[in-house]
Amino acid sequence: MNPLVEALKESVREVIVTYTGAEPVFKKQFLRDNEVSFGEVSAVAGLTGEKVKGVFIVSFSKEVLFRIVSALFGSAPQELNHEVVDAAGEMANMICGAFRRRFEKQGVSLKASTPSLVTGKDHHIHPLCKSPHLVLLFELEGHPLVVEFCLDKI
Repeated sequence: MNPLVEALKESVREVIVTYTGAEPVFKKQFLRDNEVSFGEVSAVAGLTGEKVKGVFIVSFSKEVLFRIVSALFGSAPQELNHEVVDAAGEMANMICGAFRRRFEKQGVSLKASTPSLVTGKDHHIHPLCKSPHLVLLFELEGHPLVVEFCLDKI
């Protein structure tokens, strides 16, 4: 098993199960070949380390976000409003933090920026990594939740 992939999978599971009680289902991993997002809201955090820089992206379908907000606040939103988009940023921040703790055990310490939030169907994300983007596709109750990661040596 690839320790990087396992750290990402465990981090997503930890955060989603803790806050929703629902189990995310890992579907597949692949390398990104375009810049179109995988959901209606993406949280993009820059990463820096001693000799590396990169990006951590979590993209949510609106259905996944509605499920998360419903679990957190007890009522399901009907639209992508400010509260829902903020929840995406918080969830992404927690997933990234859980990943960074696991990655640190492998000898790489990373700092992360506050996530920037991008919304809209088929929005494009242009991270400045030169290395390939590792993409992990999960489903939560049949809807996509996607984590992307890339890291370049500097």
